[in-house]
Amino acid sequence: MKTMLEIKNLSVSIAGKEIVKDVSFSAEKSENISLIGANGAGKTTLLRAVSSLLKHSGIVAVNGTDVAGMREKDRAKLISFVPQGAEITGDFEVMHFLELSRYPYRKPWEKISSEDKAAIEKALELTGTKNFADRKIGTLSGGERQRVLIAGAIAQESEILLLDEPLTYLDPVQRIGISEIIRKIARSGKLVITVTHEINEALVFSDRILALSAGRLVFDGTPEELVEKGTLETLFNSGFAAFGSVAGGRKLVFPTGNFQR
Repeated sequence: MKTMLEIKNLSVSIAGKEIVKDVSFSAEKSENISLIGANGAGKTTLLRAVSSLLKHSGIVAVNGTDVAGMREKDRAKLISFVPQGAEITGDFEVMHFLELSRYPYRKPWEKISSEDKAAIEKALELTGTKNFADRKIGTLSGGERQRVLIAGAIAQESEILLLDEPLTYLDPVQRIGISEIIRKIARSGKLVITVTHEINEALVFSDRILALSAGRLVFDGTPEELVEKGTLETLFNSGFAAFGSVAGGRKLVFPTGNFQR
């Protein structure tokens, strides 16, 4: 059985500076993975490279095939990417946006097929957005819009979903709701990799955590292992130390021991 996602020696340089440095890992279907690290660690750059939005060295393979040389529509059937702070331009209804998300399978101006309708229905169901499918996106709250963006990625029927900071600017209740949706998507058979700064949600909802520091992969394991090994504290207190004089020399406090998942 082929590995769903294989990343080998992936590096990214921007304006002569190496942002992601020789990252390698593999992942399988139904995994819910959180990608964490301090600001500037290279998390978003890594996600954009995996989705082929940035030039990179190394290999990104899905089901044993390097995606670099694929046509855009073929690659979109394998990988979908929801960027941080994504805005939907135009006064679209939610349903219209989800129909547009079916572009890898349709020709221009082609009518919506029964397969398209089934994929959209599944996306609405998984994300709990059916009750406002006919509303204009501009009338939705931040949490509702985030669910619609994720629904669009599901309707795209990619095997892998890459989500960049989907919990940003949401209140605690909304963060938990979106985290539950992400976990449900993974359990439906997708591979989901989420960049997040929300450590509590990452610890509680993820199956696995990857951590970057200065562009390098420094941890790959379970949430429990992350806490037990002290990697979490090292990751963030090393960056926080630069502001020690401003913060009165305080250190950030992270959870230890057992926690409920």
